[in-house]
Amino acid sequence: MRTIRRFLTTLSLLIISAGGILPASAQSAAHSQDAKNSGNIPEAVPSEGIKNWLSDHPFNLVKYSLPDNILEEEVFIPMRDGIKLCATVFREKGGAPVPAITTATPYGKDNFNQWDLFRDPPVGTVPGGGGFYMGDVRISDRTPFEAPDPGFWVPNGYAVVIVDLPGVGKSESNPSANISHHDRWIDIMNWIEKQSWSTGKVGMSGVSALVATQWIAAMSPAPKQLKAFIAWEGINENGPGGGYGGIPEKNFAPWIAKDLRGPYINPNTAEPELGPDDWDFNVSTIEVPALICASFSDQELHTWDTFNAFTRIQSKDKWLYNHRRQKWAVYYSEEALNLQKRFMDKYLKDEQNAMDGVPLVRLEINKDRFNYKVVETTDWPVPGTEYKKLYLNAANALTSNPTDQSATVAFNSSPVGNSENRAVFDYIFTQDVDIVGYMSVKLYIEAIDANDADLFIGVEKLDKNGDKVYFFSSSGGNANGPVSRGWLRVSKRELNTERSTPWQPILSMQSNQPLKQGEVVEVNIPIMPSGTTFRAGETLRLVVQSWSVPGQWEGGETRDWDTVSAEVKLHIGGNYNSYLLIPVVSF
Repeated sequence: MRTIRRFLTTLSLLIISAGGILPASAQSAAHSQDAKNSGNIPEAVPSEGIKNWLSDHPFNLVKYSLPDNILEEEVFIPMRDGIKLCATVFREKGGAPVPAITTATPYGKDNFNQWDLFRDPPVGTVPGGGGFYMGDVRISDRTPFEAPDPGFWVPNGYAVVIVDLPGVGKSESNPSANISHHDRWIDIMNWIEKQSWSTGKVGMSGVSALVATQWIAAMSPAPKQLKAFIAWEGINENGPGGGYGGIPEKNFAPWIAKDLRGPYINPNTAEPELGPDDWDFNVSTIEVPALICASFSDQELHTWDTFNAFTRIQSKDKWLYNHRRQKWAVYYSEEALNLQKRFMDKYLKDEQNAMDGVPLVRLEINKDRFNYKVVETTDWPVPGTEYKKLYLNAANALTSNPTDQSATVAFNSSPVGNSENRAVFDYIFTQDVDIVGYMSVKLYIEAIDANDADLFIGVEKLDKNGDKVYFFSSSGGNANGPVSRGWLRVSKRELNTERSTPWQPILSMQSNQPLKQGEVVEVNIPIMPSGTTFRAGETLRLVVQSWSVPGQWEGGETRDWDTVSAEVKLHIGGNYNSYLLIPVVSF
């Protein structure tokens, strides 16, 4: 859906440092708080791709039993076409009517052990061999994968309703019916409203695919019972395979289908209806109050889609919570749960002042893996952001001014993993600066003896000694991530002109434009949102290559890209002013 191999005598690149850049002069609406991080512990940084850091930080999942006063009840919810969806309701025994927190899962509401897939082999099965750093997670033993924890919500005055998607678990399905997933939610919430334990007010919460179901439910006209939703790092129009860049990814979707979804398809009914990867999203119609978490550490999966959704939804009441840590560890953390409760209390319990003092946008700007500052602002991208162009030059540096000297740099789709088989450009800052938001690159590309090419872009940070600085990425499970990355199949370079901006090129994905022999084409490649502090003397490194290898920028959910074979010439200078656009913010 949204979803190189010729030998090349590689060009050794001379890395020459460049001049500094001034911080943005525009005033930002943001203000800074004190650095906040309970884990400011010096760590030895491993070589790129080495997993020894992960071996010292094992998978840490703690489960506790639900209190005896929580009732767990299985129900079947009738749909307008005659089928029934199976759900579990968690609520206090004999309690007064309460609001409901709900979601629908493709992973089986009764399976509570999918977390173990992220352990080391042989228990874990994450592509790339496991070693996934999940962080510290404490949940009740009745918490389905990525779902709200009834052990937290029920004692705080809510019911929790977890629904199996049609054809999953014990839910029936009717794939031939002309009934949308949005219509299914109208039926589910009508049922919830009629229950004796319900006040009729409904909220939604969940992570990843359990966010996708929220986008669909909240699209206008939303169910009248839906008062608010918490979308925590989830897919929408681009899917889980990074489809926004046009390069097919072969590894992740099959793993999801085999290990996370396949075992929980209901064999006693028709096949499942369309699932999250195939839903028709239009988040720009959403008007329901929203608390959205979009992280800088989920770049391989959800960073792009979730930030995109925050900017596009029409909700008058919306908050953005951002971090660069572990996706699930933060979702179930005490800090985040308290924020989620305040949000739901405001809209489901009419506690009008519950969100007082909560910034509209909260960002974590990282110096390295562990050290970050929390800043507050009023919107995303940050008001007052100054976008600066850093031009690629023949000396393999980035400079503030374009050059008249033209040059080409050649690299190939193979050999993979060869540090000389790529183009590298460095920029050394002369002043402290925060780079926060969207980056993009404009490049001029020629494919030699090929009609297509793939480009993988990395933005890295080097300290004053020239050593790489690492960040959590890949849902926070990879400890050796770069600042950010992007990718593009050149034939998919056509932009959606209505939605694209210079800092956020958005591909139309509606056409295929093969390259011609000798043709130099302009490509505009989006780079995932990020937030990073660079000190004076530290280096921003831009890397351009046509191959991807596990352990370089990806980890945890390791990608296996279906790349094309091509020799690539990158044209710079003269008539081809290739540049990196960076967002400079003053806090």
